[in-house]
Amino acid sequence: MRLAPSQEHFGGGVNTAAVCRAAPLRRDDSTGQTSQGMEQGQDHSPTQPDPLWLQEQKRRLRDELRPWRLLICTTDLTYGLLMVAHTLDTPAGQPSQQLLGLCQRAADVPALLPEIATDVLVLSQEFLQDGPALPVLGQLLRRPSPPTVLLSLANPHRVVIRAALAAGVQGLISQEKVGRGVVLQAVTSLGRGQAFLDARCQAVLAETGPASLELTAREVEILALVAEGCTNRAIAERLQIAEVTARDHVQRILSKLQVPDRTAAAVAGLRLGYLP
Repeated sequence: MRLAPSQEHFGGGVNTAAVCRAAPLRRDDSTGQTSQGMEQGQDHSPTQPDPLWLQEQKRRLRDELRPWRLLICTTDLTYGLLMVAHTLDTPAGQPSQQLLGLCQRAADVPALLPEIATDVLVLSQEFLQDGPALPVLGQLLRRPSPPTVLLSLANPHRVVIRAALAAGVQGLISQEKVGRGVVLQAVTSLGRGQAFLDARCQAVLAETGPASLELTAREVEILALVAEGCTNRAIAERLQIAEVTARDHVQRILSKLQVPDRTAAAVAGLRLGYLP
């Protein structure tokens, strides 16, 4: 979902960005509603946000982001730069002391993250130019001094939500809600040391139904590559697995989705919410 420049958003990215040191900053916590230790996002925005409401949202978001160093992972350069302009206390034309980098590829993220990252907030989209971001984010979260991660899901599915939580992702929001106050809610919650799932992610996670034919997180990752048109060999190279393993994964995906070929699998993935 693309947003007007005046709204809060994740927005764009560039291939790499210079790493900057962040000065020590004080965390300014805000209040929020808690359920079982996890914040539940609620949509408090007006149906048609007015300029004053948007301005207040930007001001509050800027305040909540002030204690963090930021690493923004997204595929859209224009909107990534707009987010930096609207949410960071940086004079025009000057490098930000908060921003570690903007990147479009998951493979570029580790090099931008400092060894000690407890004050780093990673804002990432679910899918980047080289595929799903979650595998790389999971590796970062297993570091001795990991960052805090807020992941924006293009089309929340309970398999992906469970995989993200299992990987240690602290914040999950649906991309369709970005620009309606949910980023502010999430950042406020994360700043208080509490995990956050927005209302839609909570609802999807609570859904019940047969799991025998549900794709695993790994299969969802491979399905995304199938939808890109990757061959088994290309999938194996991207994921650093054997080609026969990639082939077996694809066959299981076709069987679970009950489709005859890769094109039909991509269509089914879109219909069932596995793909954005």
